[in-house]
Amino acid sequence: MIPKYNLMILLIAALLSITTTDLMAQQDSLLLNHPEIFLNRQRPPVTFPHNRHVEGGPSCKDCHHQYKNGENSLDESTLQEGNPEIRCSACHHSRSGIHLREAFHYQCLSCHKKNEKERKKTGPRFCGGCHLWN
Repeated sequence: MIPKYNLMILLIAALLSITTTDLMAQQDSLLLNHPEIFLNRQRPPVTFPHNRHVEGGPSCKDCHHQYKNGENSLDESTLQEGNPEIRCSACHHSRSGIHLREAFHYQCLSCHKKNEKERKKTGPRFCGGCHLWN
């Protein structure tokens, strides 16, 4: 029979494991398709390989941000799958300073070009590398 304190520790560990797993769970890829925003699309939507960026890539705050007084003050605990507040379109829209299309292009291309200059593994740097025709 398991002593009571061992059972308590086991239950706490199991609960922490479930909570942490839920926070860390992410989709492998995301379809960046916003037909309500990109009305006159000239290229197909992008399938963003989120898993490639999470595994050994940049930190979460390199892409996800919430600037206050010039500092990225984003609380990383909000980065949970399904939270609409962490989507780029939550802040980058026609009424914001940086439109969603420009935000995507700047964020992705600046990092890919920086990695290329530093001779690191990088992603596409041209339109057709991300916007793939079927």
